[in-house]
Amino acid sequence: MKVGIIGAGPRGILLTSQLFNQYKYHSDQKSPLSITLFDPYGIGGRVWRTDQSDELIMNSSADQITLFTDASVTMSSKVYDGPSLFEWAKSVEANRYLDSNGYSSDVIAAAAQLQINGYAPRVLFGAYIKWFYQDLIKQQPTEVSTSLMKSQVMDLTYDTDHHPVIKTNDGTFTFDKVIMSLGQQDNYLSDEEQKLASYAQQNALTYIAPTHPGDADLSDIPAGEPAIIRGLGLSFIDYISELTLGRGGHYMQNEDGSLFYQPSGREPRIIAGSGRGIPYYPKPINEKGYGECDVPKFLTKENIQKNSTDGKISFDKFMELLLLDLKLVFYKLTINDKYPYKSASEFETEFLANDDKQAVLKQFGFAEEDAFDWDYIINPFKDVQAVGTEDYQSVLINWLNGEIDDSLKGSKTGPLAAARDLLRDFRPAFRQMLVDHCFSNQDLVEKFWSQLDSTINFLIMGPPVVRSKELSALIRSGVVTILAPGMQVKGQDGWFVTAAPKRNTDTFRSATLIEARVPKADLDITANPVLESLVDAKLARTHQVKINDQSVGLNAVDVDPSTDQLLDANGAGQPDIYVWGVPLDGLRYVTNAAPRPGVNDTNLQTADRLAAEVLGLPAAGNVEMA
Repeated sequence: MKVGIIGAGPRGILLTSQLFNQYKYHSDQKSPLSITLFDPYGIGGRVWRTDQSDELIMNSSADQITLFTDASVTMSSKVYDGPSLFEWAKSVEANRYLDSNGYSSDVIAAAAQLQINGYAPRVLFGAYIKWFYQDLIKQQPTEVSTSLMKSQVMDLTYDTDHHPVIKTNDGTFTFDKVIMSLGQQDNYLSDEEQKLASYAQQNALTYIAPTHPGDADLSDIPAGEPAIIRGLGLSFIDYISELTLGRGGHYMQNEDGSLFYQPSGREPRIIAGSGRGIPYYPKPINEKGYGECDVPKFLTKENIQKNSTDGKISFDKFMELLLLDLKLVFYKLTINDKYPYKSASEFETEFLANDDKQAVLKQFGFAEEDAFDWDYIINPFKDVQAVGTEDYQSVLINWLNGEIDDSLKGSKTGPLAAARDLLRDFRPAFRQMLVDHCFSNQDLVEKFWSQLDSTINFLIMGPPVVRSKELSALIRSGVVTILAPGMQVKGQDGWFVTAAPKRNTDTFRSATLIEARVPKADLDITANPVLESLVDAKLARTHQVKINDQSVGLNAVDVDPSTDQLLDANGAGQPDIYVWGVPLDGLRYVTNAAPRPGVNDTNLQTADRLAAEVLGLPAAGNVEMA
């Protein structure tokens, strides 16, 4: 059998591993297996390539990242266990590998100094992927051959015998099965983005469209001049790291543990903002051990069923159950933090048993400033109507420093940090609700995907807390200025001009505009040539749901949910082409997370299931697909 895998990032390598595993232990091995990986960036793919700046760090702690399976994973093949990224980085083998493969002394030192709850440079994860692949090839079964084509796939179609055919600039290749393991991709620019790009070209300005920050060329951004950045999420953090640390600046620690930024003089003056006007919450210091994952006490399957009608739960009731879980953890830890004469365990018993939750809160006498206020948490400055930009920096620093302190307490200790961390641990519950179609289509599209998904990203997909400490220092130093909520950008008088007009009259102009966001997976506007070719050939379509008798697209590539086999424009299954990962975002929940050990990770489950499907072998049941 000849198998083609498009994408050699973590998912493509996981799939290769599980094809080996399934073939070696489950097949009769009478027919040889040939695997060809396609990726223009080579092993590791685009995001984790090893030629990017080592100032760019991961967003998950190193002990919670793996490429190996373990006993927790629902799978039909044999467990292929091994070290997490943290365990590998600290090993003699990793040091030898990094040194012999020409990695810089800074990367080698970062590996040696990595803490169990620390955040590795992305380059180091790229090295881990390459090491994993090389080690895998050493164990390749005799009847298996594996090769890599460092080429961009331009077209995927069928030959006259209905075999999948991959076309690259280097040739045409025919396979029995093809699996697309695609990661982050570029999209065509929106009308507004194209207008700004054209304006930049006409006026000799610099416009950096949405892309992966590691791909952006920032060399033309002049020192000392203003540079506008739109977006305050993870890409924003990457860009300011590159424009400060990457230009020779450094941080020193004050006596109170906060940071002070010492500029190099090569930084631009950064003007940043977004609609929300608030940087993402910092990621708390991880205190959870191997396989440790909180489960809901209120958002349980039993409670969901009990509160459902015809199999559907109202979104408001779902939020009520979810927030009860968050409140339980928040108040328990608030008691531990601030109320030494009260019992957190007694509070938990009362809160779980008593239907009148407000009565329980009143009974325990929480101060007003210790109340769990969801509206404030998701929009801390909702009541700030008019504020000058200078005053806003003080307001923002006070909020950010408070969240830094809470996050530094840890994911099991900081009251709000721990409550927020539940939203990550509850991903399996959210995924199961989507699989079980627990929401009406209208609630799914208009509330879950359009509102809650963005809110959860804001709360738990933020940067490591050290990056938030650095941001606080940058704001205090004047290198970074954050606009009040409601940022707007336009081209005017030969410049890019930005303001938050609903809050103040302050305006800023610059010759540089950076769109600090990674393009979202969207089949309708994708610029990935292989996906475009499938759409043009009517071999792929966007996943649709019905709302009030109208079809609404969820942007994801449509697949058979039980097998991940591609569905064509007419909904017919394509048994020899599979898709998984980021292109299914909207059909699946959180498709871009790195595999995590000990928690029955969905990426590890899916890789095993797809390998079995591809080889025609029995697959594990009850697999949670990524």
